[in-house]
Parts: sequence; C-alpha cells; structure tokens
Amino acid sequence: MGGPVTVGVPGHFGPPADRVAPAAARAEADGYDATWYPCHLMAWHPDSLWTSDLTPIAEVQPNPHAQFDPFQAMAVAGAATTRITVGVGVTDTLRQHPAMLARASLTAQHFAGGRAILGLGSGERLNISPYGMDWSRPTARLAEAIEVVRLLWRAEGAIDFEGDFYRLEDAVLGLDPFGGAEPPIWIAAHGPRMLELVGRHGDGWLPTKSTPEQYADRLQAIRRSAEDAGRDPAGITPSMLGYVLCAPDEDTLTRMCRHPLIRMLCVLLPEGVYRDHGVPAPFSGGSGFHSFIPSRVDRAEAERVVAAIPPEVVRYAAFCGTAQQIADQVGAYVEAGLRDVVLWNVTGLADPALTGFSYKVLARVREILAAG
Repeated sequence: MGGPVTVGVPGHFGPPADRVAPAAARAEADGYDATWYPCHLMAWHPDSLWTSDLTPIAEVQPNPHAQFDPFQAMAVAGAATTRITVGVGVTDTLRQHPAMLARASLTAQHFAGGRAILGLGSGERLNISPYGMDWSRPTARLAEAIEVVRLLWRAEGAIDFEGDFYRLEDAVLGLDPFGGAEPPIWIAAHGPRMLELVGRHGDGWLPTKSTPEQYADRLQAIRRSAEDAGRDPAGITPSMLGYVLCAPDEDTLTRMCRHPLIRMLCVLLPEGVYRDHGVPAPFSGGSGFHSFIPSRVDRAEAERVVAAIPPEVVRYAAFCGTAQQIADQVGAYVEAGLRDVVLWNVTGLADPALTGFSYKVLARVREILAAG
C-alpha cells in the first residue's frame, strides 16, 4: 500500500458533555491516532430535514446544530488521554481574531500535553453571514492571521503588527507553547491560492475527499509552493478528511447513498464535482459553499436540493463498503502521497441499525492501514 497511515476519527462534539472524555479515551484505547472536533455555529442539515421520519436522532436531539466549542472539547479530550492527538477540523479566521485563536489553541495544547493541532480553513458562508460577520477576502485574511498567530506564539514581550486586516500595538500573549513546541497548523485547501498557502505556511494539509488523481496534483502544487518558499515539502503532512459509509453488501450501500441526510452532506461541494458527474449543481452560479444557509431552507427547497445530488456524488465524497473496500480506496490516495486520514463515520445517519457494525468495520480499516 505504500507504508502505514495514521488514522483519525471525530470526537464527541455535542451534548451530553460527560461523553467527551470517555469517547476520546476509547478512541485512544482502540488505537486511533487523532480525534477531531468540528467548528460549526450552524451544521449543514436544515432543520426542515431534521425530522423523525428521516432520522430517529431527531427524537433525542432537537436540532443538528448543537455543537460544543472545539477548543474546549479538545482540552477535555486531551486531559483524558495520554497519546492521541486532538485537533479542530477546521475553524476559520473570520469568526475569531488570531489572538484568540492563538490562545485557544495553546490552551488545548497545554491540556493535551502538547498533542494538539490547529486546523484552519477559509470558512463557509453558513457560519459567517447569518451572524453579521464579514466574509470577504477569506484567503488573504487567513494568510495574515497565521502570521499573527505565530508571531504571538513566538513573542517575548509586547509586539506590534500592521497588516491589511489586523493591527496589533503593544500586544502580548504570555502563554507559551507547551514544551516550547508550537501546535502544528493544518490547512483545509482545494483551490490554487489555498494550496499555495499550505506550501508557504502549513504544517499539514487537510482537504476533503476528492479523486486520487486530484489529490496527487494538488499535493504536487503544495510541494512546489513549499520549495519556492524555501521550506522542506516533506515537513508538510498530507492528510484528508472523508465521510465513511460502512455496508455489508452493495444493495445496502446503494440504499444508504440515496438517503436524504447523506446526500445533503454533499451540499457544499463545488460546481465542478457535479459537472464531472454529468449533472448541474444544486445552486446555479456557485456552490453551496458560497450560497447555502440551512436555517433559510424550508422542506420543499431542501427536498429540491437533495434531489439534485445524485448518489454517485455521495460515492465521490465518501469511502464506501466493507472494511477491505474502504482500505483499498484509501490505499489509492496513499499511492498519491497521503500519510494520514480522518475517517468521519456517517453510517448511522443512513441506517441506525448499522451503527455498531460500522465501528467494527472502522476498527478493521484502521488495522489494515496501520499495517501498511
């Protein structure tokens, strides 16, 4: 396959809070290498679809948006473990000032004994615009914010900074990185400008799933950017986050890929993905990344969007099938350069009866990938 692959999984990121620490400890005991926490004010599913006819989860969780602050969850998880890495996958610099991100990530890092990753991206409109925050020039803002974060991590005393987006004067951050080692910054990137940013500033690359060919091309772009910046490309960890649908047979998988809540997970994919599958995107003139606000979508519009997302697009966005099939699919990315993967298990959303089965499948996938 090309060598062992480290494997991360999502942590427990919503109520009840007393499950955060045990879930992290269980992931560690099961041999996983990292546990990740999303940073969403608004989840991707509209409330109009979060109903008991589509998922029994709606009977115990009244909405899909109930998510903890990731850095606090990381701190709890880190304090409850001794080996596993904790990460935010991912937050952005539009909602939080880089000084606050610098402190929050160091706080989680201290609680975790140095085992924390700061995952950053450009942000999605659904987490920005409804809250009255500015969603302009996100890539340029992210680059400058990373510079500010690292300045604060490395500062000895007060610092000044004058940029296009941030201005610091006599600013201090007295909290030092744990053990003198800064948290790695992993960047979610897909387009050319963001890929170039990874090469110049990232310690890791955490995109969502694409095709192996796209992954290889984008990784090469990152490595060229790193070389142009005088950095060692080998110092950047190539990772990827992918949904996972565990199914015992093809008929079950076909049914799961048609589930409305699973198809809706693909709502933010770019237009090009739909074009490559021979269908128009759900939104004309742009992707859901730029236009989809779940809280503004009634049931009729949600059903229209679901109908516009073919099951084939689900298979593009997710690793699917049995343990060996999923491991083989990941293996194609290992051949393209991948060395870490975050497996986001959404099986229970499609078929709650397969939840227990899916965790056994993931355990086997991890064993296969760890063996290389």
